[in-house]
Amino acid sequence: MSLLLNILTLCLDSTLSLCSPVSGDTLLYNWNTGAQTACINLTGTTVGEATYICEARTKTFLTTDNLMANGDFENYSNYHQQPTGYTSDYEYLPFDPYGSDLYDDPQYQGKSGVYLLSNNAKHTWRDYANVGPHSGNFFAMFDAAQSGYAWKACTPENPGLQIMEGGLYVFSYWAADLNEAFQRNHPAELQFSIRYKMPDGTMKKEFLGEVLKLGKDNQWHYSHTFWTSPVTSDSIEIGVEDLNTFYGAGNDFGLDDIIFQMVTLEGSREVSKDTFVVTTEDCTPCQDFVYRKWNDVLFIDNTGEQFVSYQWYADSVAIIGATRQFYQLTDTVTPHFYHAEVVRTDGRVRTSCALLFDQFKPSAARPTATSNQIVIHQGHLYIKTEDAIYDILGNKHNSLSR
Repeated sequence: MSLLLNILTLCLDSTLSLCSPVSGDTLLYNWNTGAQTACINLTGTTVGEATYICEARTKTFLTTDNLMANGDFENYSNYHQQPTGYTSDYEYLPFDPYGSDLYDDPQYQGKSGVYLLSNNAKHTWRDYANVGPHSGNFFAMFDAAQSGYAWKACTPENPGLQIMEGGLYVFSYWAADLNEAFQRNHPAELQFSIRYKMPDGTMKKEFLGEVLKLGKDNQWHYSHTFWTSPVTSDSIEIGVEDLNTFYGAGNDFGLDDIIFQMVTLEGSREVSKDTFVVTTEDCTPCQDFVYRKWNDVLFIDNTGEQFVSYQWYADSVAIIGATRQFYQLTDTVTPHFYHAEVVRTDGRVRTSCALLFDQFKPSAARPTATSNQIVIHQGHLYIKTEDAIYDILGNKHNSLSR
């Protein structure tokens, strides 16, 4: 059994994939985030450390009874009446699966967008292949060329169709293409989904597995997926839509043995349990936003007002009290490396590049003055010359009354 501790670093605004070291179709995955895939993707949005744990277990499990009332389509006593346990957005044809062939009845000639129950596809239409049921009867769909659910089961018709928060469920079904090969130009593309009522009364929809595009072999194909319920709800809808809405020429299919069961992992075995410690850092390189002014002043360009606080450093040591947009040098003789850290309005920290004092770029041509004419007024820095007063950005002022 694998027990790994992975120490990883993630930069802000970048992505990182975390994957279980074991893989295979025979395994179930459970992350402490609620994900149930072998890998998860992370995006760095906040500086800090987070722990992610992935448990991989074998798919040896116990299941409850099928929560579908008529998912095997065997509950069929009167073909003149629409079967119970499910509904459809298509029209039902009262075809007797044990009677005469459907295509022999003139009223059904050319019918499209309908469904029925059958025990042999060839009996329902002469252009169908000789497809028998996976078991008993099966659901047969003619030309699903419109939007909507071809088949749908809801809680009112299925009193047992309920879900529990945190419950693990397995959904499975069998599907087959029914048309003969030379007519199968547009095979069905089946997408099952589940809708459930949220605590606020709204309905949320999720897909159950991937799209199944039927092939050209007239054989039954099995599909299954595991799904974890995020809520407890007694209002559920499970249905299938044909994403290929092409009219005619092969868009026909059969369904059988649709199963929705709750799963318990009592018989499963833990294969691995792995911990990932991810530290998100601001990997942005230093930025050039500090300028030199009036020989002995360093200041931060904040014309866009993106910075909300400041801290100046000399030789990587924070200068006590140097928390303004500007810093007036107290030692212009001894060379020091200066830089500043600023906090943006979004809370992220940015660092200027550390440079010797003489290496800082001058901000603009400066008026002739000496350092003893520098004035701080209401937290702002000004220089007073013989004819005017200038702010740190070079703007001219007649007085400091503002």
